[in-house]
Amino acid sequence: MNINTSYTASISNNQMNSKSQPAIQSTNEMMTESDRRIKILDEKYQKINEQNKRFKNPHSHIFDKYRNPHSPYFRSDLTKSERDAAYTMEISWANHNSGGQYDFNDASFRHEKLYDPTLESVEKKIFNRQKVNEQLQALFSNNGITIPGNTNFTFTIDPNTFKLVVSGSKDESLMNQIEDILNTDNNTRELFFHIMKSRSDDSTQFTTETLEKFRLVNQIKTVTGYNLKDLDIANGKFVTDDGTNIFDIYKEELLKNPYTSKYASIAASHYGAQLYELAKNGFDSIPDLVLSIGYENGSLQDIGQTVNYGTKKVID
Repeated sequence: MNINTSYTASISNNQMNSKSQPAIQSTNEMMTESDRRIKILDEKYQKINEQNKRFKNPHSHIFDKYRNPHSPYFRSDLTKSERDAAYTMEISWANHNSGGQYDFNDASFRHEKLYDPTLESVEKKIFNRQKVNEQLQALFSNNGITIPGNTNFTFTIDPNTFKLVVSGSKDESLMNQIEDILNTDNNTRELFFHIMKSRSDDSTQFTTETLEKFRLVNQIKTVTGYNLKDLDIANGKFVTDDGTNIFDIYKEELLKNPYTSKYASIAASHYGAQLYELAKNGFDSIPDLVLSIGYENGSLQDIGQTVNYGTKKVID
């Protein structure tokens, strides 16, 4: 599965400050098929909701339309699945004055092809690969980096530091230049998450254990600022320099934040159990989720999986 993206052969000689450079973004916005359908449903049922409000009991009216075949309002022109879809949408609007539960069996799409969420996922991955390729080319171009055609690099990222190492070429100077550019701002972190989002089910780079360890380490670091890799283990607990249990800091920070306080007990229970196991067995008892991706002729190339979202264009 390949994408046609252009390869920029001519590179600008203008150097730019890293803060003003185009940056890598692991997720780029696109209008998906589900987005289009949701927009159609929202516009449709917002109008219908206003009509339903004219009835003394909107909920009863909705019931009559889709559940009561003896009612003069019953929608016999719809199939059962279409009535179910309409009922779900109208009840949602009646209760919340908005959508929320979307059913694409709606009559609005009666003559359209069957919606396939799996296909949409692939389209998102293709779109994001194309965008990240463009962002990488812009970074290289803005820093005067020329990459010879058909040169095959491998970018490898440490999940604990998000430090990227380039390999695959005899040109050490070029690889050092690329490393310097990518190891700025959040570029390598975003590239790491792009690799994660591009993985297929048969990827050999991921295991359940390494993925769970990464999520645990990333969660603790995001909430507390501490990296588990840098902490000591004492009495079966990860502790800071002053001996404070990192789990206590984690719970405290969750409760402080109004956005996470309501989920504090659930998050603490989930990650607390994983934290205990990792401390008991040691940080290195589970390998780190080190990820790699190839780069050739202006496109990232997936490694260790059958599906490749990169191009294979040859540069003469």
